[in-house]
Amino acid sequence: MSLAVEKCLTTLRAEPLKFPRGTPSLNVEVDAISAWMDPRHTSLLQTLLENSGEDVQLPGSPDMLQKVGGTTENLRRDTRLKFLEFREKWVTRLEVKALLPFLQRNQWFVPHSEGGFTLAGKGTVKEARMLYLQTLHDMASDCARQWASVAGRLQALQEKFSEEWLRELPPENGFRMPPVLEATLRAAEFQAWKSVRLSLGNIAEETFVHSVARWEELHASTPEALMREIAKTWRKLDPSGNGFIGFMRAMSSLTEQLTLAMLDHYDRKWELFLRGFSEV
Repeated sequence: MSLAVEKCLTTLRAEPLKFPRGTPSLNVEVDAISAWMDPRHTSLLQTLLENSGEDVQLPGSPDMLQKVGGTTENLRRDTRLKFLEFREKWVTRLEVKALLPFLQRNQWFVPHSEGGFTLAGKGTVKEARMLYLQTLHDMASDCARQWASVAGRLQALQEKFSEEWLRELPPENGFRMPPVLEATLRAAEFQAWKSVRLSLGNIAEETFVHSVARWEELHASTPEALMREIAKTWRKLDPSGNGFIGFMRAMSSLTEQLTLAMLDHYDRKWELFLRGFSEV
């Protein structure tokens, strides 16, 4: 996991996180790669190996490598623009003048016995989850869609890269092994990133619920002041002190960094395949 992703995840959760570190085992890594392989492509790969004997060729493709690098760099720029526009949209939707009337219409604010206002209920997990679903669920879903849009474009481009790469190579079996190996791993590779993306909604929900639940002691002089106190864990992330916007910024930063990490991964993968090897 990149340091940027770790930092964003820690900011979202607002508590220290310990990430596992260790020396990778070659056997473990090989077993993991084997589990990712598509059985259909595995059979083809085995056939190519058998027919090639020791005549396995891994030539470089500098033109393709340059093209892939340019494409992923364009996707990086699009990613940064997407999340910039996303934050601008959701700042407007979550600012006090938009969110406060919504919370009032849904009767989240009630008079406090000592004066001022408090939140309805006692802040049970169920109540905190309902508050999240009414205020931030759509934001988290929209955030994940930004990543999904980039991932979908990348998946289509990978298939195009692979087809062009094959057309460049001589027809002999020994030259076909690298593209087949890439195709063997591609579906599971894509699914792994998709699984991470699909987990974001649950991460956002559980993080928010864990932070804001048990609000029976929470009260403020005005509904606006009370609204700012609900998600106070993330207030420092927004210049106006709005914790809902702060939470959105933390969530979007995490998702943006994961999207960029995905692009970095594919950049390194294609560089490995397309730079070629002098010996096998």
